[in-house]
Amino acid sequence: MSVRMVHQFQENSVFALVAATHAYVDLPKHCFQLFDGTWIMPRLPVADEDGIWEKWLGSIRLDRLKGANLVLLVEATSDTPYILGGEHLRLGERVGVLFDLLHLGVGIQTFQREAAERLVGSFVDGVPEIRSVESMRRFCCTHESPSIPITRDWLDDCLVRCSGYSEMEADKTQFRRIIRGLNTLFKGKEEEMGQERLHQFVRSLEALIRPEQGETTKQFAHRCQTFGRAGEDTRTLLLEAFSMRSAAEHLNRWDEAEAAQSYQPGERETVCWQRTLQMERLACDAYSRLLRDRALRDHFRTDDTIAEFWKLQDGQRRQIWGPPVDLAAADNS
Repeated sequence: MSVRMVHQFQENSVFALVAATHAYVDLPKHCFQLFDGTWIMPRLPVADEDGIWEKWLGSIRLDRLKGANLVLLVEATSDTPYILGGEHLRLGERVGVLFDLLHLGVGIQTFQREAAERLVGSFVDGVPEIRSVESMRRFCCTHESPSIPITRDWLDDCLVRCSGYSEMEADKTQFRRIIRGLNTLFKGKEEEMGQERLHQFVRSLEALIRPEQGETTKQFAHRCQTFGRAGEDTRTLLLEAFSMRSAAEHLNRWDEAEAAQSYQPGERETVCWQRTLQMERLACDAYSRLLRDRALRDHFRTDDTIAEFWKLQDGQRRQIWGPPVDLAAADNS
């Protein structure tokens, strides 16, 4: 059995890849490796002229994957590559986390119509065999968000964030609130309906501020000014976003929220989308910092350390956190 390959797999190895079509990228046209060994490719690693992958994937799925312009591939040698087990699962999880964290920014697009696919397999006797295949979750972009291409620098930064995520996942007794909040942020990115996106983005921020019972609105507007530039304009838009989030929480229309009523009817939908984009920017920036910065992340290890962080004076917290996001400027972006 012969297979024409674009990429030379390691003999007796396991591999996992995610392939995305119609990705918006600014990357070299050739294959290259990131610093952890992950391969970045502009096409599938197998030409499959003999139809070997078609046997496992089916012709429709393979035809779609042949149009992939972004492939993330990881591989490792194995003593038992022919047995689908923990090694395959580990590599599949690794490349899946990298793919997800590619989206921890505003305007990142990895496909337009179809979800990306994750393939896990083995390379034995010169043949890359597919052992499992699944569709990745589909992320959407917020209305009016800028289109940002995936670059080499963005991929390198994603690996740093992946390292932070792996450290948190390794200890099941800590960082639970950050991980739940990050998952909530990604749920927001999967939503196509604007008010549901906003709802989840605000909830992901609530995970970080850990508001006291009965004080959520006030503390959301105050504590999020640690993440965003402090000022009355920032406080106002945070309160508006929370009001729109509350309308969605209670199954009401976001443009009927009390905050939206202060705008002209023809403006309300636009303002709601602006607040959605601003909350997405704030949440993406906050979680990116926590994943990159171990010292900052230590303040969010447990509910107790989070509570201690919010007991600090505003100036102390802002110095620890670093330069804030200018949310008010996003009104005109």
